[in-house]
Amino acid sequence: MKHIIAADVQWTEKKGYSKKIMLTPELLKQPGLLVQSLRIKPNEICAPHFHKKQTEIFYFINTNGEFEVNGAKVPLAVGDVLMVEPNDVHATRNDSGEDFLYVAFKFDWIDGDYFETEQR
Repeated sequence: MKHIIAADVQWTEKKGYSKKIMLTPELLKQPGLLVQSLRIKPNEICAPHFHKKQTEIFYFINTNGEFEVNGAKVPLAVGDVLMVEPNDVHATRNDSGEDFLYVAFKFDWIDGDYFETEQR
């Protein structure tokens, strides 16, 4: 059994979002698998980007923000799951006054497989 206490994991601030890495490939004994909590603070935008190899599965804890994939806004409800496949351009924004929170399950994860659309 592994019990990861969220309060013990520090947020890492990135450009337009924050993340908590909850489960690493080493801990999972599964190369390329990563689980993290994501937070988009009020008035923040995570710029449009894509991954060449990685698939991301998002589970939404709340709906305080917007998610866009390949130019289309995705309507969200609490508990929804969204799968973003390699080369899908996706972005998030939070125009609310509260944090936008969701969990990401990343498959075929490779550090550095993140490309803002300007680089495509």
